[in-house]
Amino acid sequence: MPLRLEIQRLSLGGEGIAHAEGRVIFIPYTAPGDVIEAEITETHARYARAQLIKVLQPSSDRTQPPCPYHFQLRTPYSAFRTGLFCGGCSWQHLTYAAQLEAKRRLVQETLERLGGLKGISVKTALGMRDPWRYRNKVQEPVGWDGRRLISGFYAQESHDIVPIEDCLVQSTLSVSLINRTRVLLEKFHVRAYDASRHQGWIRHLWVRTAGDKALLVLVTRSPDFAHEAQILEPLIREFPQLAGIHQNVNPARTNVILGRGWRKIYGADFIEERLGNLRFRLSPGSFFQVNSLQAKVLYDVAAAMAGRGDRLLDLYCGVGGIALWLADRFNEVGGVDEVPSAIENAEANAELNGIENARFIAQPVESFLRNLGRSPGPLCVTLDPPRAGCAPQVIRELIHLKPDRLVYVSCDPGTLARDLGLLVKGGYRVQDVQPVDLFPQTAHIETVVKLTR
Repeated sequence: MPLRLEIQRLSLGGEGIAHAEGRVIFIPYTAPGDVIEAEITETHARYARAQLIKVLQPSSDRTQPPCPYHFQLRTPYSAFRTGLFCGGCSWQHLTYAAQLEAKRRLVQETLERLGGLKGISVKTALGMRDPWRYRNKVQEPVGWDGRRLISGFYAQESHDIVPIEDCLVQSTLSVSLINRTRVLLEKFHVRAYDASRHQGWIRHLWVRTAGDKALLVLVTRSPDFAHEAQILEPLIREFPQLAGIHQNVNPARTNVILGRGWRKIYGADFIEERLGNLRFRLSPGSFFQVNSLQAKVLYDVAAAMAGRGDRLLDLYCGVGGIALWLADRFNEVGGVDEVPSAIENAEANAELNGIENARFIAQPVESFLRNLGRSPGPLCVTLDPPRAGCAPQVIRELIHLKPDRLVYVSCDPGTLARDLGLLVKGGYRVQDVQPVDLFPQTAHIETVVKLTR
């Protein structure tokens, strides 16, 4: 039986939250202030999940999603049920101002609830002037719908591919290149990978862009490539922006996209991204922020928080983005990452930009800090860990190291709150919290935090 609910706020996962029958109820594609009808789809002891049926009274934060693959509502706000819809941009139904405020509030609430950090003021999230077409990397799974080869994105909480012809957060170059590649693969009867049977060949289409250049990667189950010339020559001819074509071989039964085997088929090994005065060489599989415009905003925030000084240590440094951005503010800069290829890229990027005061080490952060000992003088540490945050040992070693400043860049408010709580217990004080919106139209939140002793 449908329930009438009023959405009170948004969860960290991006769903609307209501209360009924003594439970918290999570309803996706809703906005704070919506009055809705919903059906319970999943029940647990303390919470439930529900499906939106109708919006009876829309919130002032609600807007009509421009993407045809997003969950749609028709006037008079009845659910538009078309079966599958893309699980990617789950906040398109919110105005952009509402998205930014929600991200600020979610960081604030999470720091208080999970980190025990009271009295901290989180600044307004720094957003984009135009929050569309911002992604510089995309990977689309390829499948077969019984009639044709398809590519797109997974429906929410499933591995069913929603076939798409356009994506409003990708560049038009990426979209065109993927669509044309898929058509050529189908023309020559290339079989899509079937995970249940571990059969087929093409698994994903992967595109990285920088400026007006692109790298295309075909992720395949096996290294063979039938009709290689017939498929790739039209792409090279039709897309002068296509700097290189690579094949990645992933023979494993896994949800991990990339395998270990790489082969360059055509053109360049990398393309160059420019941020401010710096150039970054990006190979097809290297990590870099997917939103170049906002990456500069993020790095500027980190630079302002780090200030200037004698020594900077950048942990989880990746291809050296933050370390190199801050290199002119410190006499010595060191970067640490456990991925050897990332360190190779960081060293190449330092050389490319003529930066001579930066050194990079390929080593797990835990073991590096364990052997480092206590800092003999002023030291600033920046860290940008993966979504899981820092291992407990890293937090312990940082507290032992006693840098006078810490700048923590996080992509997950929950693990950020946990780690900040531990650092505060270890003698640090949170001074500044600044969310930066690297992922408009989604619930993902990037946050930069300054801590001092």
